Amino acid sequence: MTKKLITIQEVPNVIDDHLLDIIGNEFKFDHAKGMAEWLKNSVDAYRTSGIRQEDQYVVFRFTDAGVTHPTVECIDFVGMSSVDIEKAFKRWGDPNASKRGKNIKTYGGHGNGGKFYMRQMFKESRFITYKNGVLNVFGFSENRKYGFATGYQDKTMSPKEALAFAEIASLPITKEAKERVIAGETGFTVIQGIAPEGVKGKFKLHREIERFKNHPQSRRILQRANVSVIHNGESWNALLKPDVLDPLAGFEEPRVVTIPATLSTRSGEETVTVEMANKKYPSGKLILRTSAEALARGSKLGELNRIDILGEIGVIGTYQLSEMGVTGFPYAAFIYGEFGPATEGDASILEDHDNDCVSNDRSKLVVNDTTRALIEWIGAEVDKLANEIGAVEREKQKENQKEITSKFNDVLNEWKNKHMSKIMSDLFGAGNNGRGGKDTPPHPVDSVSAPLNGFDFRFPEAEIQIKSPARITLKASVPQALPIGATVFFSCDSDKVSLDETQMPIKSDYLKATDDGQEVAFINLNAIGDEVGAIATITAKAGKLIATMKVTVVPERDNKGGRSFPQVLLSGHNPDPLNIAPGGMLILSERDPVVYQRPQDVAANIFWINTSSPMASKILDKFTSASVQWRNFLFERYVDIFVKEAVHELERKDYQSFSADSVDQKISEVVRRVHQSANEDLDTFLFDASYQTPNE
Repeated sequence: MTKKLITIQEVPNVIDDHLLDIIGNEFKFDHAKGMAEWLKNSVDAYRTSGIRQEDQYVVFRFTDAGVTHPTVECIDFVGMSSVDIEKAFKRWGDPNASKRGKNIKTYGGHGNGGKFYMRQMFKESRFITYKNGVLNVFGFSENRKYGFATGYQDKTMSPKEALAFAEIASLPITKEAKERVIAGETGFTVIQGIAPEGVKGKFKLHREIERFKNHPQSRRILQRANVSVIHNGESWNALLKPDVLDPLAGFEEPRVVTIPATLSTRSGEETVTVEMANKKYPSGKLILRTSAEALARGSKLGELNRIDILGEIGVIGTYQLSEMGVTGFPYAAFIYGEFGPATEGDASILEDHDNDCVSNDRSKLVVNDTTRALIEWIGAEVDKLANEIGAVEREKQKENQKEITSKFNDVLNEWKNKHMSKIMSDLFGAGNNGRGGKDTPPHPVDSVSAPLNGFDFRFPEAEIQIKSPARITLKASVPQALPIGATVFFSCDSDKVSLDETQMPIKSDYLKATDDGQEVAFINLNAIGDEVGAIATITAKAGKLIATMKVTVVPERDNKGGRSFPQVLLSGHNPDPLNIAPGGMLILSERDPVVYQRPQDVAANIFWINTSSPMASKILDKFTSASVQWRNFLFERYVDIFVKEAVHELERKDYQSFSADSVDQKISEVVRRVHQSANEDLDTFLFDASYQTPNE
């Protein structure tokens, strides 16, 4: 064959909007995350305009009264021209878009976040922007296509007319900021999101603002920025600032650890060494801080029990300590921190173009040998500090340690095992010994319900036995959500959980009908877990549709009825069956919950009764562990455990109807049944002062 010189004439890429749906779904937006993206965009606009930090104002305005649809707005006082829109906003995936041609560091990452929040999470969205006497309105239609509003491209307008058009003339901002707009020194931008996803009528504003304040992408910015909130025209009293955590006594100073130049990790069957520092990227630093209050999961500040990974500017990844292999709970619950470059503002080796570890949405790092080694190293350093905190706590507990027998707890464990299966199966259906269990339907087998929003997993979370295929079911309304023949793509964010299928077409034999004739496709695949305690998110995508569920890998079960019974142990007295507590014994303090679980205990179905809790200590001091009062205290904790299991099971089995009323009703039923069983079996145990166990 004659060698020919062939030169490709390069042309711009042509991209179908369907790709935007696929990429946008990866962001898995909630509103706190989206607001953080808007905040970063506003701060970047100020930075590129050279406006001093003290003169940078951002206002979030929420309106849900007197409007057809609730509206979220983010307002700054910079402004854009139509040229800015063409060169920056309209471009997808441009990491330099936020710089607007300036050689300056900005928070904008891949040029996607703020736009995708507008596109994916609102019925309609737009921004009204004014600069140099010209107003532009640009946004997304209900069809998720963007463009200028008719009649509002480069529309000449006075500053006062523009402020009135954007309905911000009476905005409670400083006189100086408003005068700069009137004088034409600055402009403004009002981003508007109309009919936000998940907001039916009224904002749950306090909850969203609390999450926004402490979100990894906004927390550090809010420490310095002037950000305020307005709700239905009423201004919140103070500038929005993240919560300040008082340090734990004895551990007030941050711990700074420099990462080694190389780290080792397992990759398959081999041990590999990865580079974490070189001449271009000096060794980064891990900074660990403590909190006087435990950052427990489910608590107001529980999301702060994490490590934020910092890049050249801003956060490029975030991990809860429970995601990093940390075993030092409960003491690790007092720890939070960050890992970043050697000097603030420098680039991180994680941002090296030859091994870029930054993902599109900056929520997690790209999974590779480098990031696995880093996370393992950070987890080990956290455990070192947690063990030091635990050592201090154990010394305190030695002084107050009481002699406690486990014989009464053994009696209650036997009683619980006898009745839990019956009580839970009566309330939730067969095969339930507690939270989790097999992927059983939430309704009778002959009853079919349509999925929430037309496309969702049957359950929001599930437990899967290690090394055993577990069925995962996705439900899709046909043809409203997807037609027959459409392909659903599945993925998993953990290398500890694998899927037997990554894409499946909808077939006619997958269909079942609801009572009112709605056809629903049941798409089944298998998930296999390789490590007990591993937690993974499984994602299903089809066009603009997305659904997620969480799975936790648990040990192999011994019984045929589903999950094994919960094991209830006494802190400071029973050995740790997982053997991860220092010295093999879990020591709790008066600050810990009365009934406690470490993240690893959740997967292993273990509960700990805190024998150091204030009430437990008082009973042991006044009445001893042989008293009726102590036996009643233990019984009450078992009631707590029944209730906890029931609440989680209710959410798992019928999460579409999960509400305060349904929880209240189920708690009442559980407590009534537990008391009824206790009345039959535990009469002498609870009321006879001379009670002796059957073995005595």
